[in-house]
Amino acid sequence: MGLGLVWLAAASGLLALQPGLLGLPHVHPGVIALTHAWVLGFFVTVACGAVYQLAPVALGTTLWSERAGWWHLGLHGMGVPGMVAGFWTWNLPLLGAFGTLVAVGVFLFAVNAWVTVRRSRKTDPVAWSLILAPAWLVVTVLVGLLLAANRATFFIPADPVALLRAHAHLGLVGFFATLLQGVSFRLVPMFTLGEVPNWRPVKSGLWLTQAGLLGLAPALAFHWRAASALFAFVVVVSFAASGWGLARTLATRKKRALDPGLKFFLCGMAGLALAAVIGFVLALPTVPGGSAAGGFNAMVYGVVIVAGGLLPAIGGMMCKIVPFLVWMRAYGPKVGRGPTPPAGSLARPWLHRVGLTLQWIAVAPLVYGVWFLDIELLRAGAWLLAIGVGFLIADLVGVLRHLWRPLTAPAAPLRGVARTGVSP
Repeated sequence: MGLGLVWLAAASGLLALQPGLLGLPHVHPGVIALTHAWVLGFFVTVACGAVYQLAPVALGTTLWSERAGWWHLGLHGMGVPGMVAGFWTWNLPLLGAFGTLVAVGVFLFAVNAWVTVRRSRKTDPVAWSLILAPAWLVVTVLVGLLLAANRATFFIPADPVALLRAHAHLGLVGFFATLLQGVSFRLVPMFTLGEVPNWRPVKSGLWLTQAGLLGLAPALAFHWRAASALFAFVVVVSFAASGWGLARTLATRKKRALDPGLKFFLCGMAGLALAAVIGFVLALPTVPGGSAAGGFNAMVYGVVIVAGGLLPAIGGMMCKIVPFLVWMRAYGPKVGRGPTPPAGSLARPWLHRVGLTLQWIAVAPLVYGVWFLDIELLRAGAWLLAIGVGFLIADLVGVLRHLWRPLTAPAAPLRGVARTGVSP
């Protein structure tokens, strides 16, 4: 989580300093470097950290190997900066070397997740998402290394742009969508005191995503426009099924008021569903393809995914997960031996409320700026996003400081929350 916040600051800072990158074709080296700073640096890092902490809780078992997790963190921490630098300078040997470190780390992560699920003996959609999502991440990284090698020797007789789009969807749909379509149905009931009344739409959403991606990736790679649209529509239907299941789960909650973190998580999930619809429209045979900048193009799609979908979803859930994990580590062992602050008192809700709101507002000028190639709107959107990220980081760093500077006296209780114990 801490490394992810470093990457969040770096990625948002790079965009604020270079907003014109969003006005370039999406295959430009600078755009690819920025994309990997966001996706591989922030989103994947945080998602892997969340899996290490929450998968054992969701599965009712222990993590198979903490040592393998530390090795993954080290390899990932070394590999991702080298990859971003390799993309930025278009140094393919450097990219291949550091990409290999990332690939080894991702393989360790996947094995850790697989063995942990096997030890739990669970076969529900949450367990399957923890099997499938790491598998897709391994495939995504290996395909990425293959594409980097291909750019040096061109041994694959296919359009590099089409291959890049297939690679991107292996990660975005295969890893992130699969993970969210499973783990959300443990996290949301946990934080809202609800339950999943019917697992059928959850299962349908998860397996439709797998079926859609299995067809979408080769269709994108080989320019099969009709097939791309068909399988993109399957992915849209999968989001609809998962959304229906999530709505029914929220209807059972005992904690009626949703806090800012959960609200923005749900906004992010809605943003990802909107992005799926945009992707379907872009895949239609009647919509012009290509990688040119401006207009209704892949960059609009990418901005909605990153800033309108993944950022509020993962940022919002971090506002719930990080205080819980920090409280368990810093104050959990002290329960029953003295007063402890409620978990809800570690964060400052106004900070992440302001931060996430500014991030959400930034989506409009970013999309408009990308569509009409308006550098002033791009700059305004990028700085709004960076300021919002600053508020979010300030809140989460304030929570993390309890790990090395725990309170010696209980914090002031929240309104309506007891002075001892964990807040609901």
